[in-house]
Amino acid sequence: MKTLRILSILVVLSLAVTALTGCPTPTPTSAPAETPTPAPSPTTPPPEAKDLLDEVMAAGKLVVSTDPNYAPQSFLNDAGELDGFDIDVAKEVAKRLGVEVEFVTPDWDIITGGNWGGRWDVSIGSMTPTEARSEVLWFTDPYYYTPASFAVHKDNTTITKPEDFAGKKVGLGSATTYEAYLEGTLEILGGKIMYPPPQGVKVVPYSTDAEAIQDLALGDGVRLDGVISAQPTIQNAIDNGVPIKYVGTPAFYEPLAFALDKSRGPSDKMLAKLNEIIAAMHADGTLSKFSMKWYGVDITKMVTPEEAKPSEGTIVIGTTDKVTVLDPADAYDFHTWEIFHNTMDTLLHYKPGTTDLEPGLATAMPDVSDDGLEYTFKLVKGAKFTDGTPFNAEAVKWSIDRVIALEGDPNWLVTSFVDHVEVVDDYTVKFVLQAPVNYFPLLVATEPYAPVSPNCYSQDAIDSDSTCGGVGPYKITKWERDVEMDLEANPDYPGTPPKTPKIIVKYYSDPTTLRLAVESGEVDVATKTLNPTDYADLEAEGKLQVAEGPGAQIRYICFNVTTPPFDQKEVRQAIAAAVDREAITSIAFQGTHKPLYSMVPMGMWSHIDAFAKRDLAKAKDLLTKAGFSADKPLEMDLWWTPTHYGPTEADVATVIKDNLEETGLIQVNLQNTEWATYKEYMNAGSMPVFLLGWYPDYLDPDNYTAPFAESGASDDIGIFYASDEMDSLLTAGRKATDLRSDERKKIYEDIQKLWAVDVPTIPLTQGTLLVVAQPDIKGIVLDPNMLFHYFLLAK
Repeated sequence: MKTLRILSILVVLSLAVTALTGCPTPTPTSAPAETPTPAPSPTTPPPEAKDLLDEVMAAGKLVVSTDPNYAPQSFLNDAGELDGFDIDVAKEVAKRLGVEVEFVTPDWDIITGGNWGGRWDVSIGSMTPTEARSEVLWFTDPYYYTPASFAVHKDNTTITKPEDFAGKKVGLGSATTYEAYLEGTLEILGGKIMYPPPQGVKVVPYSTDAEAIQDLALGDGVRLDGVISAQPTIQNAIDNGVPIKYVGTPAFYEPLAFALDKSRGPSDKMLAKLNEIIAAMHADGTLSKFSMKWYGVDITKMVTPEEAKPSEGTIVIGTTDKVTVLDPADAYDFHTWEIFHNTMDTLLHYKPGTTDLEPGLATAMPDVSDDGLEYTFKLVKGAKFTDGTPFNAEAVKWSIDRVIALEGDPNWLVTSFVDHVEVVDDYTVKFVLQAPVNYFPLLVATEPYAPVSPNCYSQDAIDSDSTCGGVGPYKITKWERDVEMDLEANPDYPGTPPKTPKIIVKYYSDPTTLRLAVESGEVDVATKTLNPTDYADLEAEGKLQVAEGPGAQIRYICFNVTTPPFDQKEVRQAIAAAVDREAITSIAFQGTHKPLYSMVPMGMWSHIDAFAKRDLAKAKDLLTKAGFSADKPLEMDLWWTPTHYGPTEADVATVIKDNLEETGLIQVNLQNTEWATYKEYMNAGSMPVFLLGWYPDYLDPDNYTAPFAESGASDDIGIFYASDEMDSLLTAGRKATDLRSDERKKIYEDIQKLWAVDVPTIPLTQGTLLVVAQPDIKGIVLDPNMLFHYFLLAK
């Protein structure tokens, strides 16, 4: 791989020299381009000549050419095997033809030059159909699309739009569509040029796009002022730490097609069959699946920023979060709860912008028995679930019984407190508790308490992909996992109608692609999460609004306190003393988080700074007393998960590793795995030290303490901490009659002080809520509840 030997940091770049596409791009969703690639003129072979399709079927084998130098389209994986998007596509084509597949890997210029001499049957290598190439090659209909974009060094401040490249040096791959574009000679079959090339550009050709990007990475103006390449190639470079950034919107959009050699002879039947297969793979989602697998977004349809802009009466929200399980009996993650918050109301909910509760599907706050064990709710009348089932007390009881029976991840919010539910009458329901819990109304506002339709959800199984919803401001009308969810105003919702009739939630693979989407106008609102530096950059540019609100999300280190040497609280105290929270917030989070010295977040009633600031001398002393030395250091694994908490997590882990190793007495090995496996390891207790984050289930200090420190409860998180003193304090905190009494405040202060001694976890940082939106978006309300109120948005 000539390019990849040159670049270490660019080893995974998508380098399609002749207008290839690579990984993440803005997520297109509209239909393919209206202008199809022209079909070839029928051939007029001698009567005895066989069509290529007949020859392939007779041989039982399709020979495919592809260039293995361009990951993730086509490359050699660690096992030395061909892998990538184009490889998957080629295998699928052969499968649908009913033949075997064989790959050959000639140089790209040989493939594009035609006159293959029968050495292979078809090129499946992300080739752009051009007028010049069509003289020697036939092209199929497009199987996916890629935009071409400009980029500059990240330190550049003078080039903010394509016109600013006039008189500047722009690097590109030679003999590519990018070069033809800047020369003004580009003619793409089925593509779209968005704007004329900037005038007076000094074109600097390279053998590959990667070499141009390498030179740009040397510094602003050192060798180049910018590059033009496939947006996925630029994106992949950014994702791998190359210091470049986009300029403007894409210059043009290219269709990518299979190619056949005109010199081979008749290929009419083959071309028709390949087009038939491509159409089928578009229709059944196969190409979209491959695109999501290799690029992280669906780029199988062409849509320009102008075409992607939301229509009137619609607001598009972009996020890098993902829906997990569309069932409140099992979902236990921030974004899925946010979807529930907007599609299935609870009996009580937080008044937007406050931490105060107000009635939702109840008509008033509950009546509470003198002993604190019974909470009785009067329900709204006339409401219906989205399937038409009436909302009533039976539905509430059925929903709670279902959560208890199915034992999903969040069911502890019900089973730890509720003994049973009684139907008093059609519109009155009573919750009977196991013991008095002063914050029970806060629990009722959590998503496991959201009523669902008994006629739509299964009674004895989790409905992972259900779009039934509940009784909420919106109803789900479309859902394509990790791609898009459409919400429309629910006419049967008894509360205040939403401000905007339709909300579209688009899912992006990474923060940089999300930033491009909001900058281009493809989305109206970008929420969780952009890169930490994006917020300051976008605010400084002044073209978009950046809204900030109080955050209640926290980050922390967890210990399995039964695993030596972390079963010694002195060792845990030493690690707590060695951690530099200020470094974590400044380096990893670029100031979007604040240092946190208690598990109870700042701004929440009863918070105190229970942990001391960094004390390296104390850390060394404690470690020495525990028997560790420079010759015999504490060797430990620190586990983290790479995508669940966003792109900053690797930096968080690295900063902590550096903090601990600065003692000279600790050696840290960083270990990571994706979230599904991470949860399994956590539940099994197989990670001695690991990073976690917490979003509030309910806004009370109990929610930031009991799950991690109560005997039995902490086992579910892999901490296994147990303390009679802590249990006693937590129980007392629940029994105190007044939620905000001085008595209860002192209890939680004592809990925090004991925490800093026993150290089952180490609080690290507290985040803020940040949202980027178009200037015309109104109704952005951010509050500690952490759930974005789609129903308040308007433009």
